[in-house]
Amino acid sequence: MPSPDSNPLFSTDQVRTAAHVAAELLPATFVERLRSDFTPSPEIAERLLAATALDLPRGLRLNPLRGDPHQTIQELEGLGLAGLPVSWAAWGRVIPRSSSRAVTETDAWRDGRVVLQSLTSMLAVMGLDPHPGERILDLCAAPGGKTSLIAALTGNDVQIIANDRSRTRCMRMRAMLGMLGAEASIRTAPGERIPLRDHGTFDRVLVDAPCSGEGRFRADDPGSHAKWSVKSARRLASVQKSLLHAAIQAVRPGGVIVYSTCTLGREENEAVLQRALARYGEGPTGIALDSLPPGIPEGLPLLDPPNPPESPAEPAVRRFGANPEGDHQDAAMEGFFVARLRKKGGMHVA
Repeated sequence: MPSPDSNPLFSTDQVRTAAHVAAELLPATFVERLRSDFTPSPEIAERLLAATALDLPRGLRLNPLRGDPHQTIQELEGLGLAGLPVSWAAWGRVIPRSSSRAVTETDAWRDGRVVLQSLTSMLAVMGLDPHPGERILDLCAAPGGKTSLIAALTGNDVQIIANDRSRTRCMRMRAMLGMLGAEASIRTAPGERIPLRDHGTFDRVLVDAPCSGEGRFRADDPGSHAKWSVKSARRLASVQKSLLHAAIQAVRPGGVIVYSTCTLGREENEAVLQRALARYGEGPTGIALDSLPPGIPEGLPLLDPPNPPESPAEPAVRRFGANPEGDHQDAAMEGFFVARLRKKGGMHVA
């Protein structure tokens, strides 16, 4: 795998060819909308299309709850599986996708010292910025990757409620958290319904909402996009709005909410955020956009960003997508959206 300072992973010609292939295989309405969204910068849409048809690298996370990350890296280096570092996360790596199976056959994997996780998924937790001693709600937690990272970043010195509506997914999440040594209370319930006793009790809430998954489309895998339609995206946006509103009920005054999806369109991202700001932004206990922590990389242009005068969107909202013409980190960035909000009033969490 090339070093961070080497040439791009893919040439312009390779990206152009892959984008053409993807445009033929993906839903035509999705391709048209993507190109329309990025009309001012058409190369972005072509790179995003190409990413669905290229063999891009993927993220790997070191887990300090199960072992010393430095020793784990040395062990993986001896096997030729350490990949390359991530500039904004000491515990993140990028490996060739072809190495994924080999990683899952190592002692480090069996011990729970490493876990395959997308870089953008890690960024959602970085945006939440959990601190020891806090009470945190992961509203749509399964399969548990983000929950386990919250636990890892706080050394398990945190009270996590990991909620998911699916009993089967909760069972799988319990197994994953156990393997990774992450401590959390698992709750099986619809995320849209927060018990009254929990209203205003959480320092931070993560809403990684179910979505149309456009950031994970594979042109050669019809199953990844077979259920996509404009109608289904609108239906999901309704669920996302309800989940975000529930998070606003759950967080305490001064607390933080992170809303994220692994999709690209405005309807499931900026539009959901705008509706919440319009509905809950007023008053001393309303919500406002809140700047993401330092270290979060810059992303793609926003689409009709919510921009109330008192809290501009740029520091608080990011859209990400893979750039196959970039370095290993750029190429490993899946399509993703992250926004950070704060509930007004009370003592601010750090």
